[in-house]
Amino acid sequence: MHAQSVKTSQTFSIASKLSHAYQAHSYRIAVVSRFLAAIVGGYVFTAVFSSLLSIILPLKKSDAVLLSISLTIFIYSCVFIWVFAVKSLTKIWITILLTTTGLALILSLLKGWL
Repeated sequence: MHAQSVKTSQTFSIASKLSHAYQAHSYRIAVVSRFLAAIVGGYVFTAVFSSLLSIILPLKKSDAVLLSISLTIFIYSCVFIWVFAVKSLTKIWITILLTTTGLALILSLLKGWL
């Protein structure tokens, strides 16, 4: 009877260690995914947004480009902060992908690419 209880406690110990290791790795993967969303997703979103902004601003072409490029620093910073402020990683990726796709679609329609 004693051998069976020792074996059971060892099984729970191994399961506990595996669970802890899985949680540690899933947390690391979530943080890396947030950094990728903030860095890569934020960059792509900001690039598409600034391109669209430079087209739709009712200014001279050079002034519109300068203003949109100046605003990219602010926009990129906001996206970076937002990625780490939202709890759901799925919501972050869906929002970045859908808004970037929508902006790229509007940009391509305005430029006549589609």
